Amino acid sequence: MKIREATASDIDGIAFVHAASWKTTYRGLISDEFLDKITVEVRRKLWIRNFENPNKDEVMYVAEDGAGTIIGFANGGTRRGSDLSDLYDAELYALYLLKEQQGKGLGRQLIRSVAQNLLEKNYSSFMTWVVTGNPAIHFYHKVGGQSVATKEVKIRNEIVEEIMIGWRDIGTVGD
Repeated sequence: MKIREATASDIDGIAFVHAASWKTTYRGLISDEFLDKITVEVRRKLWIRNFENPNKDEVMYVAEDGAGTIIGFANGGTRRGSDLSDLYDAELYALYLLKEQQGKGLGRQLIRSVAQNLLEKNYSSFMTWVVTGNPAIHFYHKVGGQSVATKEVKIRNEIVEEIMIGWRDIGTVGD
């Protein structure tokens, strides 16, 4: 297994992991109708736009298996939105691993890589939003995050609750 910075040539692998992970992670939390419509091609277009127009200081890492196949990714950068913006200056935008790759320590390595890169860019704190009921909430607590707040968000026509997980010291992420 290898963690490295992502490049535009990784878009297809990232899109595959993103689509597959949504279908396994959010099944039972978001409607099957919505999840069944998620395709690699739609995610691919999203990641093409993302690589062409990244947010300020955005970083992305991928996890590869021994054959060089992308099995996970994480990205983050400048804090988006204004919720509790005075408490956190950096944000984990996404962290996804294929279901069969979870529990092997790759998530910890990915989140730590993003956080350390942002620390080197002088960010001091870190946060992410997680859909309530997502088993990853336990992972984020295990790597030092604290539940801070909740909010309701709309995903297509559905209202779901998200939990903000935060680290006041970005240097402790993944410890």
